[in-house]
Amino acid sequence: MIQKREDALHEWLRIQIKQNTFTLKPLAGDASFRRYLRLSYDNVTKIVMDAPPEKENIEPFIKVNQTLQSQGVRTPTIHAADITQGFLILEDFGDHLLLNTRNTKNQDSLYQCAIDTLIQIQQCSTASLPTFNKTHMLNEMALFQEWFLDAYIELPITSTEKQLINATLMMIAERIENQPQVFIHRDYHSRNLMVLGDQFPFKLGVIDFQDAMHGPITYDLVSLIKDCYFKLSKTAYDQYLTFYHQQQPLIQEWTQATLAKEVDICGLQRHLKVLGIFCRLYLRDHKPNYLHDLPLVMDYTMSCLKKYAEFKPFLQFMEKRVLPQFMETSHV
Repeated sequence: MIQKREDALHEWLRIQIKQNTFTLKPLAGDASFRRYLRLSYDNVTKIVMDAPPEKENIEPFIKVNQTLQSQGVRTPTIHAADITQGFLILEDFGDHLLLNTRNTKNQDSLYQCAIDTLIQIQQCSTASLPTFNKTHMLNEMALFQEWFLDAYIELPITSTEKQLINATLMMIAERIENQPQVFIHRDYHSRNLMVLGDQFPFKLGVIDFQDAMHGPITYDLVSLIKDCYFKLSKTAYDQYLTFYHQQQPLIQEWTQATLAKEVDICGLQRHLKVLGIFCRLYLRDHKPNYLHDLPLVMDYTMSCLKKYAEFKPFLQFMEKRVLPQFMETSHV
């Protein structure tokens, strides 16, 4: 089956690029069933997306790409597409992720650019997008119990604890649902922002946007400044939060403190979900590398719970029941 798909991809590429001689080099793994390869021929490089149609639908990628480009957001040009087979040929943005390009000299400029780009994204039309509503949030956070508590740390949950978990998740979802609603990328972080060129002013290319939805205004900001793959210093975090507050007209009635709390609560939703997703990637999809990032995601979660009195019962559950089991289980 794998060889059959490889043959189909090679045949399709030969037709599209009108070349029989080319090379394909696999790129870093993706947290989905898609895979990406760098296509090289005649001193040209492009990116090939291979998305098996029984597992991934490439139509949302194509539609969202058009929406973002219409707003002036820099996304990869689509050179060729086969929706039926799940193949795309894309512009090559290179290898300079924000994650591994940032340093002490350029970080502030890069993050200001990322926030400016985010505000551009938030101005995009959401007419054709699904809504990131309370039901969707709760379904995502259910991964926390299914894959993190039950499957990974194998923690037996009492009926009282189950009620506490459900009540906490409902409180989070209801709070976030009341935020202003905009276009959300849903994975707007340092591995999905590409630094284009090597001189100021920086330009950022945006990738991995196919899961975009209509949802809470702080969601993508959380992904950016509470990145699951590295932690900003408190000084940098506060600075970028302030910069966003100054630049985004949709939240001008919010104080800085209000924005900070809304980001924290939205972060809880995202990080509880991610605890489940990273464990699912390990247990179901045999991708153990994501376990390295679990401690940071747990740190974000616990730090937020400690800040707000309304989460005290859930905090006590996490401290007494979950953390000891997590420390004992955590391994790669």
